[in-house]
Amino acid sequence: MKTKSLITAIALLYCSLSAFAGNSIDDLSKSIAQIPHAEHLNVNSLTLGLIKPFASELKGVNNVEILNAENISNKDYTRLQTLIAQCNTSEYETLVSTNDNDEIARILMKTEKEKIREMVIISLEKDEISLIRIKGKIDPKQMEELVKDKK
Repeated sequence: MKTKSLITAIALLYCSLSAFAGNSIDDLSKSIAQIPHAEHLNVNSLTLGLIKPFASELKGVNNVEILNAENISNKDYTRLQTLIAQCNTSEYETLVSTNDNDEIARILMKTEKEKIREMVIISLEKDEISLIRIKGKIDPKQMEELVKDKK
């Protein structure tokens, strides 16, 4: 009986910690959205459904979120720098990671069952931050073809 109680307590503790931990990319998005004059554009599946017949590159994309804030304060820059450093990359594969002078860039990708489930592009400069999240079930071959076409 004590073993069952102990296992139940550990499971509940794990679930509660997971719920409070959140996704670090979500935390970064929320933080950017709170910056004064930040712009937030969310293109959902309904809107994408109207565009897809004219843009085959969007096949498999379900949601695109774009956040941008300009003229950010030094305090916001430092806070965002810390949040980017803390981004949980165990969920994501890092494709690009650069730190040049006061500029930080990251391109992260989450895959599941041989499909790209999410791509995140983060660009932080001394006075500006941009974050782009693309979600869906994207075939990696489609992404390769898109990159080849743009070269």
